[in-house]
Amino acid sequence: MAAAVTLSGDWLHSFGDLRLVTGTVAFDSSYPTGGESIAAAKFGLGKIDFLIATALGGYVFFWDGANSKLMAYYADNNAAGDSALIQVPDTTDLSSLTAIPVLVIGR
Repeated sequence: MAAAVTLSGDWLHSFGDLRLVTGTVAFDSSYPTGGESIAAAKFGLGKIDFLIATALGGYVFFWDGANSKLMAYYADNNAAGDSALIQVPDTTDLSSLTAIPVLVIGR
């Protein structure tokens, strides 16, 4: 199952030839390595130029624009070799993340 997108209220704003969309993303119970695919059409767009997702539940998010995927990261603070943030492992249940606020800029 893919990530779910919810748009509500006055979610689409125009800035010249760009569109700004606000909404939320919900992950499901099996996060795939490399991130959740999210089509621009889910935001009412033909192309996503930039996506910002708010950190939530101890996770931070990165938009991989080349692959149209929203990736989830967390801090690995349980070993001597701690490093920067690491990607959530394959099949991790992130279904508790039901309303991650996002701001999307596209066309």
